[in-house]
Amino acid sequence: MRALGLRLRRLLGAVRRFHISNRWLLVALICVGQMCCMLAALGCFGRWLAHDLLAEMRAEALATNQEFAGQLVDVLRRLKVSDLRLGGADWERIQKTVERTKLPNDGFVCIVEGNEGRIICHPHLRSHSMLMSFQLGLKVLQQPAGGVSTVLTAAHDNIAATGWVQMPDGRHLVAVRDVPELNVRVLAHQPERAIAQVISDLNRTAWRAGVLFALLATVGTAGLTLLIVRLYEHRLTSLNRGLELQVERRSRALLRTRDAVIFGLAHLAESRHESTGEHLARIGRYVELLATEMARHCPELNEAMVHSIVVASSLHDIGKVAIPDSVLLKPGRLTPRQRAVMREHTTIGGDCLEAIKRRLGDDDFLNVACQIAHCHHERWNGEGYPQGLIGNDIPLAARIVAVADVYDALTTERVYKQAMTHAQARSLIVRGSGRQFDPLVVESFLKLEEQFAHVASTITTTTTTDALAKLAA
Repeated sequence: MRALGLRLRRLLGAVRRFHISNRWLLVALICVGQMCCMLAALGCFGRWLAHDLLAEMRAEALATNQEFAGQLVDVLRRLKVSDLRLGGADWERIQKTVERTKLPNDGFVCIVEGNEGRIICHPHLRSHSMLMSFQLGLKVLQQPAGGVSTVLTAAHDNIAATGWVQMPDGRHLVAVRDVPELNVRVLAHQPERAIAQVISDLNRTAWRAGVLFALLATVGTAGLTLLIVRLYEHRLTSLNRGLELQVERRSRALLRTRDAVIFGLAHLAESRHESTGEHLARIGRYVELLATEMARHCPELNEAMVHSIVVASSLHDIGKVAIPDSVLLKPGRLTPRQRAVMREHTTIGGDCLEAIKRRLGDDDFLNVACQIAHCHHERWNGEGYPQGLIGNDIPLAARIVAVADVYDALTTERVYKQAMTHAQARSLIVRGSGRQFDPLVVESFLKLEEQFAHVASTITTTTTTDALAKLAA
């Protein structure tokens, strides 16, 4: 029992895991299953026709034969027949009655002599005189149910028997009634082949009708199933579309909230400088211009990646929150020790973002933010910090932010220097190509230098405040 239960559980598990993704395969399986069930039902019905109904029709034929035989006996007695010699008046009347009597399934009645069993009256006796030589009284009446056989011989009592007799044209189902006063017996026959033919015709008709009905039902089921599947798919598609739109709206809202919080936190870190947020706004715009231009040649820079780099660029100096004011706000040149402290802002900011990523799990945006915070001061020739990465080992996002950050630092006034012109900044960036900066990023910068100059001259305190308000909305 335990093994049987285990097999049933495995079977149920396999059924639960069974999945059909193609609607046509589903409809085909349903139709095949339905057709198989209907054909199996037809087979059972045909078997019943060939066996049970045949047996019932045999019994019905025997009962009919017995009734007809009894009716002919009544006719003999009502007519007060006394002499059934061939050619006599009584014989003529009874012969005509026998000829007119029609039983189902090509059946007939006949009268035989009681002792020898010779045929006295038969429907075909006039046309087949040889029938007179038959001695049916010597035949054995077999019982269909396997009972005791009855030999049609001496008419010593009023026999009423049913069974079958093997005749030259096959088996006949026979009912026998004895007429002792005339020393004759009345036999009612129905050929079994005629009954079998009726069953065969009925079976053939049932199969034709059944197969036609099965085909029509299968076609109808296929159409109905397709309609239900399509309605279900349409409904499911509508639900999915609604859910996708809802998820998209919520995702956009979360992204806007995230971007606003990130920009606000970065602005809070930048507020320790004299800048009031213009630096972050300009950096974001520079990075957007560079990333969009480079996306034409770099397949990894898809729309989502460009957006992540733009937003994450706000966090490139987040580590400066941990730098002392004496270093961060010093108006003059930093000492070597102070410069080393200042350089720690890349490690501090990167480690902070790595800690957030460990808490939240792997995330594309946090990955980009960590790369930018860690590596935006790395140099193409390997002389940057904090890791001394070389060339393409520096993440692409950090290489883009590096150019944007340096350009903004050169073209804006700081506590320790005056602002450079666009031309001066451009000259320094071009000279740094292949040493400090990625040559491809510098090439993109040169294509966009007019837009860089425009951004540098137009993003002010007012526009920055408006940008923050828009993000927070």
